[in-house]
Amino acid sequence: MIASAYEDMVAQADPEGDWGGLEERYGDNVNTGDFDGDPERLTEMDALVAYLQVLGTMVNFSEYSVEDLRQ
Repeated sequence: MIASAYEDMVAQADPEGDWGGLEERYGDNVNTGDFDGDPERLTEMDALVAYLQVLGTMVNFSEYSVEDLRQ
């Protein structure tokens, strides 16, 4: 995965990109697209949205109730 990090980053941000390698490495749940509305370049917003999406896949929400999450 590390060896393909740059290619994965570029492919994930390109709405017209070839996502075959991404799906092969990360499965069907990988999100792709232009997250910040500027398809001409990769920005911090693209990175932030992609990072938050990954974090969201790491939580099993069925293990928690609303009461568990209230602070």
